[in-house]
Amino acid sequence: MPSLAAFTDLLRAWTLPFVAWGSQFAWWTYVGAAGLAAGLLWRRRGRVGSPRAVLRYLLPARLVGHRSTRLDVKLLVVALVVGTLQEPWVAGAVSFVRDAVARGEGLVFGASTALGPNGAASPWVTGLSVLATFLAIELGYWLAHLAMHRVPALWEFHKVHHSAEVLTPLTEWRQHPLEWALFPVVIGAVVAAVQGALVTAFGAAAVTAAGGANLILVGFMVSVLHLRHSELPFAATGWLGRLVQSPAHHQIHHSVDPAHYDRNLGFCLSLWDWAFGTLVVPEKGARYRFGLGEEDRALETVGGSLVAPFWRALGMRPSTALRTNEGGASPPPAPPASGRGEEGALLGG
Repeated sequence: MPSLAAFTDLLRAWTLPFVAWGSQFAWWTYVGAAGLAAGLLWRRRGRVGSPRAVLRYLLPARLVGHRSTRLDVKLLVVALVVGTLQEPWVAGAVSFVRDAVARGEGLVFGASTALGPNGAASPWVTGLSVLATFLAIELGYWLAHLAMHRVPALWEFHKVHHSAEVLTPLTEWRQHPLEWALFPVVIGAVVAAVQGALVTAFGAAAVTAAGGANLILVGFMVSVLHLRHSELPFAATGWLGRLVQSPAHHQIHHSVDPAHYDRNLGFCLSLWDWAFGTLVVPEKGARYRFGLGEEDRALETVGGSLVAPFWRALGMRPSTALRTNEGGASPPPAPPASGRGEEGALLGG
């Protein structure tokens, strides 16, 4: 029989995402999201009310009891179990890719005139390294997310996430295990390339200084992150909407409107969407319908969500769901570069 120590280790591994510093699922990130939701509630109604009122605002009964949310919960459990098993493999893949990129660039880890006393990076190099690393993380996420939408085989896996018919903070967990692996690998490759350039230009201390980029991500995690998958009327518009992602940006991303397909692929920022023409800035008060646009029974169960993407990606079983517009007609053909031309339609989502 398994020992108590083995069971304790397994339980610790399953709960680690909710307590680990830097985890996007740490419990205090949800508290931060609830605090921001309370601020939005106060702004709309002039008062906050009880914690229960805030919770109802964030998770109204129609969302909590929805079949889509029930599947979110089941896939959360799957993610914890499978994530424990695949985490060493994913970490190894990320390390391998980063090392390969580093070797390819021929990194130079020597001293530099840009280094301050005792080999520390000067303030301006520190600032540049933090900014460049943060933008690299964002670009890596954007590229991985774009691939999930534009490559037909990968879209079959990402479709699991987009099959959600309502959005709650739990929808972030509604991802196929392949997604949990792909995003960190792509992000790791892009970050390695950028940090290699920093090291070549400024020395090894530039990479150490770049750790400050994590603080920016933590700030996003404890505020907006878990509201991305919500139906709160929180929209960044105008010039701000071209720089940062708000919940309304991600609501557009999940919209069944064909005009919104493959749009708003960023994580924290809208900057790369703006640069590459995939940005749709939300309008205040706009409401959206979510999902694939048509029923896909295979993705309504845990087993189907895990297995069907493999068969479909290999062409052994056709995809049954087309993303359609509100009127039920098939969307217009996508450009040849898009996987949607085939079947109708980015810590990880």
